[in-house]
Amino acid sequence: MTALPIRTLHVLAMAVLVGGTTVLWYSYRCGTIASLAPAKQFEWLFWGGVGVLVVTGVGNLGSLGPPGPGTDWGRTLLVKLAVVVALLGGSVVRTLLLVQIGDRVNTFDDLHPVHRRTLSRAYGATAAVFLGIVVLAEVLAHG
Repeated sequence: MTALPIRTLHVLAMAVLVGGTTVLWYSYRCGTIASLAPAKQFEWLFWGGVGVLVVTGVGNLGSLGPPGPGTDWGRTLLVKLAVVVALLGGSVVRTLLLVQIGDRVNTFDDLHPVHRRTLSRAYGATAAVFLGIVVLAEVLAHG
C-alpha cells in the first residue's frame, strides 16, 4: 500500500536532482549564472534529495524483497549501488570544492571564469552520473 508513494517520492527526488544539476551545469557553462549563491543554495537541496533517495531506495528494496546476487537483476542492482556510492564520493568532493571557492570569493560577487568552468564541470559530471543511474534504474524496472 505504501509502495506507490515511496516510488513516486523516489522518482520525484531523482527528477529534482537531475534537473537541478543539469541547470547548474548549463548555467555555469553559458555564464547565465555568474555568482556562487545558486550553487550554495542547491547543495542543501542536493543533500536533502540524496537523503530522500537513499531512504526511499531502501523502502523500494524492502517492498521488492531481497535480490539474489546471482541473478541478472541482482548484478545490475549491485552495479547501480556501486555507481551511487561513486556519485556520493564525487559529490562530497564537489561540495568541498564549492566551500573552497566560497572561502576565496564573496557569494554574491561574479565568479572568476576558472571557478565557473570548474563548477560547470563538477555539476556536469554529477548530472552525467545521475543519468547513468537513471538508465540502470530503467533496466532494473523493465529488464
